Amino acid sequence: MDRERTYAWGDPGELLAAMGREEKHLGWMQGMIEGRLPAPAFGATLELRPVEASLESMSFAMPLREWMLNPAGVIHGGVLATLLDSAMTLAVIAHLDRSKIATTTTLTTHFVRPLLADGSEVRALAQILHCGRTHATARAQITDTKGRLIAHGDAAFAVIPAPFASP
Repeated sequence: MDRERTYAWGDPGELLAAMGREEKHLGWMQGMIEGRLPAPAFGATLELRPVEASLESMSFAMPLREWMLNPAGVIHGGVLATLLDSAMTLAVIAHLDRSKIATTTTLTTHFVRPLLADGSEVRALAQILHCGRTHATARAQITDTKGRLIAHGDAAFAVIPAPFASP
């Protein structure tokens, strides 16, 4: 029996325009959480849902789906690494003004326990360790609905000019 999956996403241009308008990145992040702005297309692919955005932390939720399984029958590590990276990247970007963005240069992920595709949700919580003019670091962890640690990681980021910012 074949399975099929379809989904939709919002216009990326709408989010990019908001990123260019807002003085601080935290403003458009709040717009995504409130549903006024679309999440990035890859977020729709993974069903990532931003839950909280502040200068202290960034939190995402993600349901565990059958299509995320690896050949061993557990959620693929790349899906969890993407969740960690997304939370940490936006946590860093929340600290920057609209003229800058952050891009991941190093991502280290530690998988603690496997997950099944049971439809439950996991959460990633990211916090900034350092945010400077050209370099940033962050840490994040994924927990399940029982509060158990599933995976954790840290990342380094290059802080670069935003492609949508005016010179």
